[in-house]
Amino acid sequence: MKVAIGGAGIAGLAAAAFFARAGHEVSVYDKAPKPAPVGSGLIIQPTGQAALAALGLLDNLVKCGARLERLDGRLECGRKVLDVRYDALGLDIFGLSIHRSALFDCLHDAAREAGVSFFYGQEVAGAEIVGEVMRLGFADGAFSPPAALAVDALGLRTPFVERENCYLDYGALWANVPFPSAGGFSKHALSQRYRSANVSAGVMPIGRLRDSDEHLAAFFWTMRPSNYETFLMTPLPRWKEQVLKLWPEAAQVLDQITSHEDFVLARYAHHTAPEPVEGRVVHIGDAWHAASPQLGQGANMALLDAWALSNALQRHEDADAALSAFAKMRGRHVWLYQTISRLFTPVYQSDSKLLPALRDKLAEPLSGFWFMPKLLAAMVSGTLGGPLKA
Repeated sequence: MKVAIGGAGIAGLAAAAFFARAGHEVSVYDKAPKPAPVGSGLIIQPTGQAALAALGLLDNLVKCGARLERLDGRLECGRKVLDVRYDALGLDIFGLSIHRSALFDCLHDAAREAGVSFFYGQEVAGAEIVGEVMRLGFADGAFSPPAALAVDALGLRTPFVERENCYLDYGALWANVPFPSAGGFSKHALSQRYRSANVSAGVMPIGRLRDSDEHLAAFFWTMRPSNYETFLMTPLPRWKEQVLKLWPEAAQVLDQITSHEDFVLARYAHHTAPEPVEGRVVHIGDAWHAASPQLGQGANMALLDAWALSNALQRHEDADAALSAFAKMRGRHVWLYQTISRLFTPVYQSDSKLLPALRDKLAEPLSGFWFMPKLLAAMVSGTLGGPLKA
């Protein structure tokens, strides 16, 4: 069938590659003037790895990413309050920490090689549906050629879903730096430091870029987006003093940051569209379910959506039956992780005094229960709830 995809992000590119390889005629439309990733580092969890393996892309990404074995979160005094080890699920289980551009380039190349047509500089503003045929409408008043299916991979700001203000109070500053040789950082661990729930920092290995041997790290600092302008007016050395009070070992990381322009401000949001399928328009990725990155699931949920939708279309000749199967296949897993994210985020990013106090008091004793290491690893890996079970 002819498929029109709005959005050339992780969700849209993965869907395009899956569909084109299955024999569909795929066109992707994006408002950007040329292909470009947005963001810093991310973790490809075992669920996302399975989807990428189905596309034959995982091995190449493993070569440029960093094998993440654990998540280590500590208070500024050094006491551990987050300890997640992937090997609790098996010795071969790990997170793949990677620069977003490495994943973007890999998916974009795969989609192009599969025959996907890309149209950049086309801002999707809606759709015109007549019977079983639809066309994407663009901001300039033009329309795409008719297609049997429209995939909404336009992210949180999609015009297909009505949303009130769903942005969270806290986001983060992100910057990429050479991986530090001092400070005791591991290339196999995501390290974080907390003070209450409104001051935190992290260092995450993200492997290397294509055609480069230099290993990189992503540094992030919790910030209210409303305070961003104040940050831009604050001398960088004064801001660094705040970070070093929390995390003295991060000195070498901060030395690599020389300008406010080294940072990208990420705004976080939480929202789930009422239905993933509306007629012949299907929402995937953040267009369906946006959440904070505390569980590291964003890109992985998008990859699972694309994989599940492709599988459903292959199993069912009738498009409506396929879309119904897709919604059933992904619905429970999406609901579970949206719920967990809603509960988990305020513990690590909020103005609450009670939640971080409970975290700091109970995290270590709770980790001693025999089932906790496996439960935490399953939650972070994305495998709770059966990601692709009908």
